[in-house]
Amino acid sequence: MPLYHFDLVNRKTVADQGGAELPDDIAAMDSADDIARRLLGEHPDLKNRHYSILVTNEDGDEICRLPLDIIH
Repeated sequence: MPLYHFDLVNRKTVADQGGAELPDDIAAMDSADDIARRLLGEHPDLKNRHYSILVTNEDGDEICRLPLDIIH
C-alpha cells in the first residue's frame, strides 16, 4: 500500500500529523478530513486562520490541500 504523509500548514509546515499506509488517494483525502475535524475539535481557534491539511504521497507529490476553514 502507498504511504501518505499529513501536515498542518499555513504558509509553512506548522505540525507534522504523521503518515499512514492507505489503499489510494481517496482514502488519503478521507483521512485528511478526519484529521481536520479532530484538530478543529481540539483547537477551534485554528478556524478562519488559513490553515490546511496538506497530503503528500511517498514521492512528496501533493495529493490535496484541505483548508480547515471549509470544515463544518
